[in-house]
Formats: sequence, structure tokens, C-alpha cells
Amino acid sequence: MKTRTLTLPLCLLALAAALCACAAPERPKEGPRADATQAPAAQATQAPAPASSTDAAANAQPQPTQAAAAVKPPPGPQEVRAAVGRIYKGAVAPEERAVGAAAVGDFNGDGSEDLIVRARPAPHRLGELNDEVANWIITDPRTVRPPDPRDFDPHQGVQKLAPRTTRPRIEAGDALLVVVHGYKAEGWRNPEALQTYLLKGATGAELHAEPRDAARADAARADARKHIPRLLGDVLREKLDGEEGFLYWTGATYGWFR
Repeated sequence: MKTRTLTLPLCLLALAAALCACAAPERPKEGPRADATQAPAAQATQAPAPASSTDAAANAQPQPTQAAAAVKPPPGPQEVRAAVGRIYKGAVAPEERAVGAAAVGDFNGDGSEDLIVRARPAPHRLGELNDEVANWIITDPRTVRPPDPRDFDPHQGVQKLAPRTTRPRIEAGDALLVVVHGYKAEGWRNPEALQTYLLKGATGAELHAEPRDAARADAARADARKHIPRLLGDVLREKLDGEEGFLYWTGATYGWFR
């Protein structure tokens, strides 16, 4: 009888505990704690602010290239000897006192730098120098007549001249001017620069290159009545036989203007 009496209260206590557990609200499970330093996802995908019009214009401007910024050095004596040597192979040699005073400029107006230097012929190679099939052109600028302006073709880099009756000949002891036309960006220093002229009777004093526009202006101031030839490039100003003038590219060869 006592055992039955104790069992009943215990059952009532267990039932009450079960009812309390069902009535309590369920606590949410804890997830991983958010890092306070983590940027919101919306910020990670946010587009950058548009650049201002000033910045855009600055970025659009082309930057100067290395080739455009490079300044060509003046011709060194060894470079001058090498340029003449690769073409003439010793048949003509620059004067030693002149290699340091060689003139450079765009004399034929093709955009590439050319070289002019005083030279002397090798006496034992005159036959080779005067060969009509040689790779150089011999001319006396004092005998060259400029092309008639009516026959000048602006679309042609080389103009036709009236044929000469006699071809100048190189003699032992002649004072010459060697002209090496440049090729591409390297100019006369380019190993492929092989077009050359031998100018006879045109070696004067005080040689120096002069820009085309300056030469035209100087000639007009000196004598406005003279017909100034069409200048296609820079000129080589000098004093020849006591007269001041310049050598210029006619479109086919070199002429003398005084």
C-alpha cells in the first residue's frame, strides 16, 4: 500500500516537468560570429567612381615615344670614315682635317639625315672612280642647270635633267665632296645607306649646313631680283671661288646657287 502511494506523486512530478519543457521557447542555434572587419558584399561589387573629364583627356593623350625623344649625336670622325669606307672601299677617303667638320642635314628632302664631307681620290684607283657603271654619280654643281619649273613634277622625288654633253672626270689631287644620302631613321649611319654623289669643283671654304627656309630667306634678302631655285631640302652653304652661295638638291643632282 505504501509503494503505490509513493509512485503516484513521482508520476505527477515527471508529467509537470515534461509540460514545462514543451512550453519553453526554442533558442536559435548559434552560427559563426560575423567578423566586424569584413566588408559588406554590396561594397565588394560596387563599381568604381567614373573618372573626371580632365583625367580622361590626360589618359587619352599619346605619350612621346623613345625614338621621337632621341636626339641624334653629331657625326664622330670614326663614323664618318666608316660611312665613306663602306661605299668607296678606299677609292675615296675623307680628308683627315675634315672628318671632324662634316656637315649633316636632310639635303635631298626625304626626311632622312644625309652626310657631306671633303675627300680625296686614291691616285691608283682613278679608273675605278671614273667607271660609268660605278655605284656613285660624279657631277660638277657649277655646270648643273636647275630643271625648268614648268617641267617640275611634285609627285616625283627625282626630277629629269637635260642630258650633259660631257661627264666630269676625277683626276689625281682633286678636292671632292662626298655626299651620302641617308636611309630610313638611321640616316647616313644606316649600313644600307649606299646612294652617293661625288661633287667635283665644289669644295669651298666655311662649309656648313643651313635649313631650307633660312637659305631661301637669306637669298631673297641678298638680291630680290634673282630667281631662287626650288629648294627641296637643306643646303650646304659655303664660299666658292670667293663667292658666297650654297649647294642644293635639284631633284636629280646637286647644283650651285650664288
